[in-house]
Amino acid sequence: MAIIPVLVGVFYINWNYARHTVMFYGFAENKETEINHEFPVQVNKIYVTPGQFVNKGDLLLDVTHSKFDLKMNDLSHEIETMRLQAQERRADLQRSMRQLEAERMAKLTEVELNIQKLESEISLNQSLLKDLKSIDTKNAPDTPSPSEVKLANFNKEKELIIQSYDLQIQLLKDELATVSAPREVQMDKLEQEKSYYEGEQEKLTIRAPRDGLIGNIHCLEGENKSSFSTLITFYERNPTLVKGFVHENLIVHVEIGDILEVSSSLHPAHRRQGTVTGLGSRIVEIPERLRKIPELKTYGREVLIAIPPNNPFLQKEKVILNFQSPVTLRPAPNSSMTTTNPQTKEAAIQQ
Repeated sequence: MAIIPVLVGVFYINWNYARHTVMFYGFAENKETEINHEFPVQVNKIYVTPGQFVNKGDLLLDVTHSKFDLKMNDLSHEIETMRLQAQERRADLQRSMRQLEAERMAKLTEVELNIQKLESEISLNQSLLKDLKSIDTKNAPDTPSPSEVKLANFNKEKELIIQSYDLQIQLLKDELATVSAPREVQMDKLEQEKSYYEGEQEKLTIRAPRDGLIGNIHCLEGENKSSFSTLITFYERNPTLVKGFVHENLIVHVEIGDILEVSSSLHPAHRRQGTVTGLGSRIVEIPERLRKIPELKTYGREVLIAIPPNNPFLQKEKVILNFQSPVTLRPAPNSSMTTTNPQTKEAAIQQ
């Protein structure tokens, strides 16, 4: 009669333990994003400090690439040289035009004086002829006088001067109108090339990829960093990942997609549900912080659990992971734990 209650009690304990919540430890974290560049850069200005909260798009570091700087300086110098050459050529053409206009004015003035002088002589001669009654001017042959011939030549010379100088001045004006066109095409091309390098230089400027915290700063102002050297690390404010470790002596049937309850070891009221996203494929040493006896090295399997970003956990905070499994825990073959001693099981689970 006494054996029956004992058997019932043992059966109840085993059945209850089979539904026991499997508990193991982990810590909440975020993988720090390491920011670097594929080019060697010079750090000009650092705008943040470690641990500072930044918003998405905030300027973190101002860096430049020496190759881009040299290329932009060369392009700026070439553009300025072409601009000065165009200005100098325009100035030369304008000087030539003014010089031609001055020469035309001088020659036309000289011819005009000769024409006025001859007109005066012709007018005087004609008036003298009218006063001489002995000479019949009506029957005189209609031939031009030498002065009139000379006057006609001066008028032709005047027209030739005007046509010649107008043609030269017009040619200079046409060249002046187009003197900048070829250079402007080249300058536009150089400006586009310069804008490209300015855009590439702007891309080197490091900004916050999203809202979060600054981790470590691995550079100093004025320092030259080689290609792919880490400049700064960045992580989100709230952890989104929990890394836990299951003791190697326990074979727990955890599969990807399982739901675990994540709670803070210091604030049990802080709870969130997480989803198993990864399982380690090897046995690793459990961190000292997660051991029941820190001095005793223990080994286990790594489990990764994703948690929502709106959680109350701190970075690297120690958390408790509870997995409700209806499957009875089975000890490993080399384990000293027996299925008939619940206290030993509980100790192993918490370890």
